[in-house]
Amino acid sequence: MQGRMDQGYAALEKIAGTSPDLLKSLLEGSPDTVSVSDARQPDLPLTYVNPSFQRTTGYASEEALGRNCRFLQGDETSTDDVARIRKAIAAREPIDVVLLNYRKTGEPFLNSLRMAPIFDASGDLSAYLGIQRDITEERIRAESEISRNRLEALGTASGALAHQLNNLLHPVTSLISLHLPDIPDPGIRTDLEMAHYSATQAAELSNNLLGLSRGRFEEETGVTTLPDALIRAVDLVRLMLPPTVTIETGFRNVPKDMNIPISETMFAQVIINIVTNASQATKHSGTIRIELAELEGSKAQISIADNGPGIPFGLRQKVFDPFYSNSISKNGTGLGLSVALQIINKVDGRIIVAEGLLQPNGDARGCMFTIDIPTIT
Repeated sequence: MQGRMDQGYAALEKIAGTSPDLLKSLLEGSPDTVSVSDARQPDLPLTYVNPSFQRTTGYASEEALGRNCRFLQGDETSTDDVARIRKAIAAREPIDVVLLNYRKTGEPFLNSLRMAPIFDASGDLSAYLGIQRDITEERIRAESEISRNRLEALGTASGALAHQLNNLLHPVTSLISLHLPDIPDPGIRTDLEMAHYSATQAAELSNNLLGLSRGRFEEETGVTTLPDALIRAVDLVRLMLPPTVTIETGFRNVPKDMNIPISETMFAQVIINIVTNASQATKHSGTIRIELAELEGSKAQISIADNGPGIPFGLRQKVFDPFYSNSISKNGTGLGLSVALQIINKVDGRIIVAEGLLQPNGDARGCMFTIDIPTIT
């Protein structure tokens, strides 16, 4: 392998010596990104990047030249991969690695990097040649295929699982309903009412498992009244989150009877999934602000904002992909936001992702999910 690479470098040197214009055309026209770092200067600054590098990264040549290529790295770049590159540079050896890099916009991409040392005629190290290829779309297609297989496997088991869940939940709801009227303590009654509400929602939700496993929900009808249903959903999700999460609410000039064309079970799932996602983003120690407003054109608007790390603009639609997972939290299934979007789309609503609350350090903003739902007049 090394012999072939040496032959390739010799061929390039021959082209450079006899026909520099041809070499330039090869580099400028290459669909892969090509970069050259000067090994004779401290910190290996870039001395050449081809047009493909500029298109892939979003950085113009004048923004890249003179800098070490680590400016393409970010918070989620693997430190192990970076250590491998440093080790290869120290040993003056070539290396192949897939590295998570970031475009100028902040959007991450998977960079298949091949890096090799270049020696001059006297055998001294003079430069490092980097050839990169953006393999993001290839990886997405592969992961989509895996997701489809996982959904099919889930569909096989979901029917039986829904049946078993209903069998287990039935005595819970029945026993609470039976004894609730005889409970004199108002505090205990309130707790049991919330438990009954939660169990009822779980029983109804289990009936949708088969639709969820196929990436959709079965046709259903229902009406939910705001703000009461939102208050119940928020009370329920408070019980699901640790006390280190602060949930604030605000309703602006909201009538007491805003009806939306969605069952309360599905509506509660939207709120629970988005709020839970926000809690995970803040590492369960942030602030979540939930607001409800009535819009012109017979619409209700619910915004759920957090003061977490936020979502780069280029990823704001990808977070709704099934099984998509942000490495900020490894505890989720990657289905919550996908489920929420499916439910809202079903009633001709929409979910918009934008900047949220100011982060604790005051440097940037978190994330906000804004839900617009048509009301029934």
